[in-house]
Amino acid sequence: MPNRLRVRLAAIAAAVLCLAAPAQAEMNSVRVATQIGLPYLPLIIMQHDKLWEAEAKARGVDVTVDYSRLGGGSPLNDALLSDSVQVAAAGLAPMLTLWDKSAKVYGVKGLSAINASPMDLLTNKPDIKSIKDFGPNDRIALPSIRVSIQAIILAMGVEQAFGPGKSGELDNIEVAMAHPEAYAALTSKAGGITGYMASSPFQERALKVPGITKVADSFDILGGPATFSVAYAKADFVKSNPKLVEAFIAAQRRAVGLIKTDLKGSIDKYYAVTNDKTDRAIVEEILASPSYDFDIFPKESMKIADFMHRTGVLKQKPASWKDYFFEIVHGEKGS
Repeated sequence: MPNRLRVRLAAIAAAVLCLAAPAQAEMNSVRVATQIGLPYLPLIIMQHDKLWEAEAKARGVDVTVDYSRLGGGSPLNDALLSDSVQVAAAGLAPMLTLWDKSAKVYGVKGLSAINASPMDLLTNKPDIKSIKDFGPNDRIALPSIRVSIQAIILAMGVEQAFGPGKSGELDNIEVAMAHPEAYAALTSKAGGITGYMASSPFQERALKVPGITKVADSFDILGGPATFSVAYAKADFVKSNPKLVEAFIAAQRRAVGLIKTDLKGSIDKYYAVTNDKTDRAIVEEILASPSYDFDIFPKESMKIADFMHRTGVLKQKPASWKDYFFEIVHGEKGS
């Protein structure tokens, strides 16, 4: 066979192979890390029912999803940046922090909102009636100092209590503790913990304990309901895996639908996955509350972003919530 013909046939064969093969295969194994508690219920249902895998398969992608739970926003952000996980689910504030710091390198943004629910500031001291009553000998537990959504909401409340420019007035008495440990320390009065910026179901459990009272809550501080938890990822994951990202949103919508139509079954799945020891009646009461809401779009997130920028936590000032969420949810009615 002449060399010219061989070259032509080889070129034709290569072109056929390029047409037959996909331009780039999507990932077949994805890792998700979340925090602990009821605000992450949609992801817990997605894990139990393998909803992300099912939605991905319907789009021609076979994927295995592994879920883990970490104690606070800082370790979650570290896991995402190191590629130990592809999707992180935490409070809005840790996501905003990473969006701000990673803009030029990783392009981290929100995939979706998860939950809007109140966060309670609790105390075990009867003489603490307001935020201003905490003193230098007190200790307030929260998931992560400065980074967690609890830390940001507390700082907003502190500024309201002490005056403009004084949002850091209680920074020196904040202690980073995972929710289970913070709950135990507050209710047993261990380790000098006298306050706890909490979330569900730990705050509701704590309020059943004699001597534990609520000082303030996030809805009071923010003037109404606002997004608590979000899911977020790097830009390269979203760009390289469009079907998986679409499947994630579809799976989350299914999970939210199940919470609304089958609350009993959703609670069963929560216990099966988490082994949480919270009394079922408390969980049912929490999820039946009108203040507890699940959806994929953010609510009042700009109030938090504006405060974080004004106090120097964020260098970038977002013009809209769409600046820190990927386009897949831009058609939603977020704020």
